[in-house]
Amino acid sequence: MKKYIYLLLIFAVVAITACKKDYLSLQPTSTQNTENFYKTPAQFTQAVNAAYAPLQGLYNGTFWALGEMRSDNTSYEFNPNDRSGTNKEEIDEFRDINTNDMVNSFLVSSFTDIGRCNVILDRLPAAKLNPAVADTIAGQASFLRAFNYFNTVRMFGRVPLVLKEVSSVSEAFKVATKADVEAVYAAIIADAQVAIAKLPVQYTGTGNKGRVTKGTAQTMLAEVYMTQKKFDQAIPLLRSVVSSNVYQLNANYADNFDINKENGPESIFEIQYIEGPNGLGSDFIDTFVPWDVYDDSITGWNIPNSAQNGWNIPTQDLMDAYEPNDKRRAASVNETFKSDEYGVTMPFIKKYQSKATVKGITGNNFPVYRYADVYLMLAECLNEQGFSGGGDAFRYLNQVRERAGLKDKTLGNADPALNVASQEDFRAAVAHERQIELSFENHRWFDLLRTGKATTVMIAHGAREKAIKKDLWTINSAAYTNIKLLFPYPLSQENLEH
Repeated sequence: MKKYIYLLLIFAVVAITACKKDYLSLQPTSTQNTENFYKTPAQFTQAVNAAYAPLQGLYNGTFWALGEMRSDNTSYEFNPNDRSGTNKEEIDEFRDINTNDMVNSFLVSSFTDIGRCNVILDRLPAAKLNPAVADTIAGQASFLRAFNYFNTVRMFGRVPLVLKEVSSVSEAFKVATKADVEAVYAAIIADAQVAIAKLPVQYTGTGNKGRVTKGTAQTMLAEVYMTQKKFDQAIPLLRSVVSSNVYQLNANYADNFDINKENGPESIFEIQYIEGPNGLGSDFIDTFVPWDVYDDSITGWNIPNSAQNGWNIPTQDLMDAYEPNDKRRAASVNETFKSDEYGVTMPFIKKYQSKATVKGITGNNFPVYRYADVYLMLAECLNEQGFSGGGDAFRYLNQVRERAGLKDKTLGNADPALNVASQEDFRAAVAHERQIELSFENHRWFDLLRTGKATTVMIAHGAREKAIKKDLWTINSAAYTNIKLLFPYPLSQENLEH
């Protein structure tokens, strides 16, 4: 059985009361606490493993709603019998309020992870570990801190910038003030550069599946630069990932999501899960299935038919975006279920399906960065430097298309659907390819933001969604009326500033 890095860090932080008698100040060797824990390579490895752990909750619980369902790719199936899922409907329909618990949970989980990274990075210099070991620990913690900040700054804009260990309540209130977006991005870039310098290209030995690498950090920093329109700075990073010869496209697109082929040659970073009642499993198969499935035909278990189900349902806009004969459609979406409740075919996500031996607890990983993403990012960056009727930009774009069983897009193609005649045409081609290739992987909303298309796309999408849904269920009149590019900062966190 493969080993995972997501072993929970379980240790007690024991507060020792000051006392005049020296023997009361001695720490028992069997007790792990903040004074004696951060000393050895094994202890720092435990600590960095714990810094990965919040990502499991983020991707299992909230990220798909904020990163994918916020976009035109997915929506929800209305459940008239259990209305406790309105917090997710609010996110999908831009009816945000600052008390939405999913939005708050995303922010809290992100800063929990940031706090763990701060402790590691602050305690590491005093431990005097072997430099190679210390570099690997620092590289992982720096990446994870940058990654969480990159997600939160894109979601919320100004956020608190906390880069040191917080050891008291009073300190926590002092650092709660939000920083300018520019300062947050500067910190992200600095951390990513540290990670690139210190992380290995690959790991050796067991127990390292899922750890971030130099290529992971380079991919993330390239996306950061693309978000800032610094395409010239992203290109060398992406070319370095390609020239490392560590990654390659899977011959079969569906292999990226096969539970028996996880962490394969295309994987640059994926969130690790383990099947079973161990607190480390994923439940995407239950969350993303229609709520009105009344048997075990899909998951292998009878689902609860509650607000737990019916989320991240592929939209008609996404289904219409697939080209004929695109192999990715059958690998990504199940279109066999007809809803008795609404009398229509209700598609649902197929990428994360595997029937578990324990109900609702599967071992399906969640991809964060894949090599196909690097190809598409590089194609986009090269085009932004200047349109060319051939060359690497087209080559990278078409390698992704060829794997999907589609014909190349070229300059002067006799087929108008395949003809790319300008820089703007190429931008549209890349955007389309990213929407399909990376569907349900939490990229679509960020891509719309990054390219400045979010408002236009979502206004048109909202109108189509209302037209489709008005004959199926009652849709809130406020849905899609205010396309906000940032989530409201949670009220419970906002109050910390005052």
